Amino acid sequence: MNVSVKDAGSCRKTMSIEIPADKLSEEREETLKAYARYANIPGFRKGKAPRHVVAKKYAKEIDQDIQERVVPRFYHEALKETDLKVVNIVDVSPLNIDGDQPLTFEVTVDVEPEFKLPKYAEIAVKVAKPEVTDAQVQEQVDALRNQHANYEEAEGKAVEKGDMAQLTYSATVDGTPLQEAIPEAKGIGAGSGYWVSADEYAFIPGMGEAILGMNVGDKKAVPVQFPDTFMVKELAGAKTVYQIEVTAVRVRTLPALDEQFLGQLRVGSEEELRQRIREELEQQAENAVLQQKHEQIIEYLIKKTDLDVPESVVQQQTRNVMYDMAHRRMMMGQTQEQIAEDRDAILKEAEKRALENTKLRYIGLGIAKELGLEASESEIDEEIAGMAIRQRKDARALRKEMEQDDSIAGVGDQIRFNKALDYMVEHAKVK
Repeated sequence: MNVSVKDAGSCRKTMSIEIPADKLSEEREETLKAYARYANIPGFRKGKAPRHVVAKKYAKEIDQDIQERVVPRFYHEALKETDLKVVNIVDVSPLNIDGDQPLTFEVTVDVEPEFKLPKYAEIAVKVAKPEVTDAQVQEQVDALRNQHANYEEAEGKAVEKGDMAQLTYSATVDGTPLQEAIPEAKGIGAGSGYWVSADEYAFIPGMGEAILGMNVGDKKAVPVQFPDTFMVKELAGAKTVYQIEVTAVRVRTLPALDEQFLGQLRVGSEEELRQRIREELEQQAENAVLQQKHEQIIEYLIKKTDLDVPESVVQQQTRNVMYDMAHRRMMMGQTQEQIAEDRDAILKEAEKRALENTKLRYIGLGIAKELGLEASESEIDEEIAGMAIRQRKDARALRKEMEQDDSIAGVGDQIRFNKALDYMVEHAKVK
C-alpha cells in the first residue's frame, strides 16, 4: 500500500492511498464467496450457481460492498503510516474499481494545529482587592426585609414608591377599545381589581410610575407605548391610552429584625445573620476576582498565540454556540420569529466566539500536555455524575450514551483544560 500526504489548506491534509491489485483481488474474492453462498439465481439451487454467473449478476452490488469495506480499512491502515492527528474526515474521493487494477482514492482530513505555546507562568493580571463593607451587608439585610414585606390596606393615603394600587382600567388604540383592535390583548385591554406595584416592574409599561401620588377614587389617562420586545408580540410597538381609576391602596410594611423573622431565616440572632451575609458576599467577591483572572489569562493566551485551527471544528463549535444563543433568547421571552430576524447578527457573534473557543481549547490542552496534567477515571466519573444531576439522568446511562457517541473524551479534555487554567491562575503575577 502506497500512502502520500499533501497540504490542502490550513490544518487540512489530503491522503492519497493506493490499494495494491492483489489486496483488491483478495477483497473481491471474499465478497464473491459471500454472494455465491446465498445467491438466488433461477436455474440453480441456492449457493450452487457458478461463480462467474454470480459475479456478473451482482457486479454492481459486489463493487459497492468492496468500496464500503476497503475505504475504512485501508484508511485506518494508512493513518498508522503517517503522524497525522486527525480531528475530522472532510471528504473522500469517488472510487472507480477497474477489474483487478490497483485502486487509488483520496481522503481529505482536518488535523490538529501545530503551534508554539506562549509563556503561561507568571501571566500578569490586574484585579481589585475584594472588600466587603458594612454598607453592603446592610443593603442585603434591607433586601431580605423587602422580600418578606407585607402589604396592608390604607385609607386617605396617596400612592408612594413601593406601595400597591388596585385599578379599574380600560385601554384604547386611536379611540378603539384595545381588545377590539388587538384581540390577543385579552385581559391587558380592560379589567378591574388589578393590583399594580408602584415601581418600574409593573407588567403594563410605565404604569408603576403613573400611579404615584394618586388617591383612592382618583382617575387618570395614561399614555402607554409597548416596547418592541414586549412578550405579547401583537402588542409590540403599540401606542395606547389607559383610563385608570384607583380603587384601593396598600402600604408595604417591612418585618422587624425580631426573633420571629430571624427564625424564618433560620438564624439565631441578627449578628449571625449579618455574619452569614458577610461570608456570602466575601465568597462572591472572591469568585468575581477569580473570574477577572480567568478573563485576563484567556485574553492573554489568545493574543499571544499564533495558530490556525481546523475549519470543521470551528463550524461544529459555531453551530453549538448559535444553538445556545438562540435557546437563551427564547428563555428571555423572544419568539422564534424575532430570533430569525437577528440570525445574521447571531451567526456573526457565534462565529467569533467559536473561533476564540476553539483556539483557547487547543492552547489549554497544549499547556496541559506540556505540564503532564491528566484526568483520572474517578475525576471523569465525578464530572459525569454532576452532569447527570443537572440533566436529571442516571449517571451510568449518561456515561453509556457518551461512550456510544464518543463524547466522553471531551469530559477528560475539559478536566485537563481546567487543571491548566488553575495552574495559570495559581502562578499568575497579580498586580
